[in-house]
Amino acid sequence: MSSALILRPASPTDTLQQLLQQRAVQLGLSLACDYHSMVQISAYTDASVNLAELLQQPWHGAMMVSVNAAQFFAAQVAQYAPEVVMPNCRWYAVGPTSAAAIAQVVKRPVTCPWREHNSEALLALPELQQVAGQRWLLVRANEGRELFADTLRARGADVHYLAVYQRNPVTVSSAQIEHWQQHVRCIFVSSAEQLGYFLAAMPRQALSWLQQCTWVVASQRLAALLPAALAPNAVIADSATPFAMVEAWQQVITHQQEATPHD
Repeated sequence: MSSALILRPASPTDTLQQLLQQRAVQLGLSLACDYHSMVQISAYTDASVNLAELLQQPWHGAMMVSVNAAQFFAAQVAQYAPEVVMPNCRWYAVGPTSAAAIAQVVKRPVTCPWREHNSEALLALPELQQVAGQRWLLVRANEGRELFADTLRARGADVHYLAVYQRNPVTVSSAQIEHWQQHVRCIFVSSAEQLGYFLAAMPRQALSWLQQCTWVVASQRLAALLPAALAPNAVIADSATPFAMVEAWQQVITHQQEATPHD
């Protein structure tokens, strides 16, 4: 039985594994799924920020970068500002999964791009083109991609960060890598950070295995981050949603089956 390696934490609400295995059965395949996160997430509190005062300031818009941001933000609010009402502003997310998590926390509608789920698509929304003079709150990790904030600032907005979690790379044992080499033939990636940590953890002798794997990536940006030796085996999904990732994988498998000679 071959395996698919999914580079992100396993979640009870994640339907990717279920969809993958359903499609595999339809295609006559036996497929196991192995979730592995290369990133360790933990809470982060900025001692220089008074959370209650920050939330009570006037905001035109706010964005949380991920489900992790929503969860750690909720924990900080419960601990440091339990009586504070969420800012009455427009809330944004890069995709529907994080939007649902954010909506549960802020109890307000959350807007996200419809087709592509990334910062570029979010920044392309019509209402984000004219933000000069607006105040924006960005809830994120203590370090992260600067595109969203830098672009809003370039458009004239005043952007403030609230860091609520931090990320560190996870060590991978040689036994784990050997297991993957023996069983994994497809790797799913929806995060540049996961991809970077994963590739950095791979020994030189794993290159031939990585070249044999199919890489299902969630965006053109992620595909561009793959080393040249791996890029030919990459397929780009329409988004990071489970359905889009499985659709991209199925296209590859169907093509391979059609190209295989039959007696």
